[in-house]
Amino acid sequence: MELAQFYHQVEAHTELTGVGVDQPCDNNHQPGVIVRHQPTGLTTRLPLAAVEAADWPSLEEVLLGHREPQVLQHMTRVVGYFSRVENWNKSKVGELRDRQKGSYSIAG
Repeated sequence: MELAQFYHQVEAHTELTGVGVDQPCDNNHQPGVIVRHQPTGLTTRLPLAAVEAADWPSLEEVLLGHREPQVLQHMTRVVGYFSRVENWNKSKVGELRDRQKGSYSIAG
């Protein structure tokens, strides 16, 4: 998919917000785009090569959390800082999946 089409799809989507572009600080990472799923707060980093290689329906499923990413990278803000999920062990990833998501309120 072309990057301009991807940006248009994200901007038009009611649940997604484009956060920005991530430039690599070393030779180990490719430039990418960062997209946040508003209802869950899940922030996903997509390498530009992954965006160009995939179609919108596949990217949308990953961004909405409907399927597991394969070559995509997820980031999350757990304790005040962003962390790449692919650096986590199986147990920590399981905690992320099990985390309660939704509207919280204090019962009076």
